[in-house]
Amino acid sequence: MQLENYLLKLDEKSYIKKGSDSIRLYNLGPIIESIYKDLKKFKPIADIEKASKTHQTYSNWILNKTGISIQEFYSLCNYWKLTCHKTDKQLFVLWNKIYKNSYYFGCTNGKQIRLPKVLDSNLAYLLGVIMGDGHLANPDRSYDKLTTYNSEIRITSGDRSTFVNLSKIFEALFHYKPRIYSELSKVNRKFYRFVIKSKPIHRFLMNICGVPIGKKCYKIDVLPLIKNAPLKLQKKFIVGFIDADGCIRLAKQRYPMVSVSQLDPRILEYIINFSKLLGIKWNGPYKSHHPNNRNSMIYLSDKVNFKKYLKHFSPIDPTRKEQVKFVLSHMYGRAP
Repeated sequence: MQLENYLLKLDEKSYIKKGSDSIRLYNLGPIIESIYKDLKKFKPIADIEKASKTHQTYSNWILNKTGISIQEFYSLCNYWKLTCHKTDKQLFVLWNKIYKNSYYFGCTNGKQIRLPKVLDSNLAYLLGVIMGDGHLANPDRSYDKLTTYNSEIRITSGDRSTFVNLSKIFEALFHYKPRIYSELSKVNRKFYRFVIKSKPIHRFLMNICGVPIGKKCYKIDVLPLIKNAPLKLQKKFIVGFIDADGCIRLAKQRYPMVSVSQLDPRILEYIINFSKLLGIKWNGPYKSHHPNNRNSMIYLSDKVNFKKYLKHFSPIDPTRKEQVKFVLSHMYGRAP
């Protein structure tokens, strides 16, 4: 599913407190040179540079030595429209040409990141994982006095194999390989996480994909971007979410069980309603009566539903795949 031109949303002015907060575009020298040539037909070079940038800056943009901020580029396009007597339609065509040719995004001192232009299976799955086990920092709540934009993205799990798998997805989507960190919990249990600090990726997930920022315990719902996606992509989102927040096990040493629990039941209701279209019946959501557990839970636990579940929501996470193998080996005496 193609994503609409998101350049201005990516570089929203409200998040720019200093120059390094701007999202920049790279390798667009030919388009900038074409705009510059058009401007010179109507204005002396001195006037152009006075109205916008110095000659050195134009040279750096054209020669791809430096990136140009999205807001700056949009201002240049509007200046081109007024100076060269272009129409709104011509501005629209130019801006979409810039979007089409924008592959790498970055900031003044950061890595250049490739951002997706399409919602595909990898992105839908990753969004499901982030809604389950991820955390997107509130950009306005900085962790030190020098940082004006908190771009931290965290994904946490107890299994290293989860991150080996997610690394491949990050590389496919963003041409970026996150580092895997390991830590010990308060009960001396080892867990793993990604800690990613990238403004382009953070802004993309927040502004384009609609991932909630900060504490998300009461914000867990299917993303609007996913709701409007084809069914196969909605499936991948659910797979990602259950891979992150679900459990697949053998109940009473006999019955297959898939369960998902959440404080906010909205996403559970979405999974129930979506699964009905596929002939899969979940039980719940049931509210926990335990004083220290306010979660709601859904589950399925019979062989017929489990077989349908695997057909439509087959896990991608290595740990979940092993859980499925274990359950099937006890159900049928062999792995699938």
